[in-house]
Amino acid sequence: MPAFTPAVPPCTAEMITLSTDTADGDFDGMSHAGIYLVLTNKSGKACTLPGQPTVALKDARGLALPTARKGPVGMHPGPVVVPVRLEPGASARASLRWVSGDVYDNGRCVDASKVELRFGAQVVTTGFSAHLCGESGKPVEFEQSPLTRGG
Repeated sequence: MPAFTPAVPPCTAEMITLSTDTADGDFDGMSHAGIYLVLTNKSGKACTLPGQPTVALKDARGLALPTARKGPVGMHPGPVVVPVRLEPGASARASLRWVSGDVYDNGRCVDASKVELRFGAQVVTTGFSAHLCGESGKPVEFEQSPLTRGG
């Protein structure tokens, strides 16, 4: 018989810090860039985060940029992503990747100064600098991995 595990409450914004990690340029390549988003539990209690928080990129004035998460190819609506449990002091991370060069015919580019993560009604934000490019007339797309413990 499995041991009883009490329910672990959802994390609140007050419990979490958001930071970025460039992985020493591991994401940077020919017209591509990326970062890790690192969420750390700064509280003294365990909590859970959804495995795929909603990401919004903002400009220097704090206005939302016309960007969108690119869904996984061939998976509609996508894989089931389980919540991540964070113990006190533990971290989880997700990668963001995007096209950083103006490689599209009639493309457009945007400059992000902040990244915002939403999980339920909770919001955490941190500053970062990114140049993202995409097709004209569509939101500029980025890829986002599910959260994984560690980082």
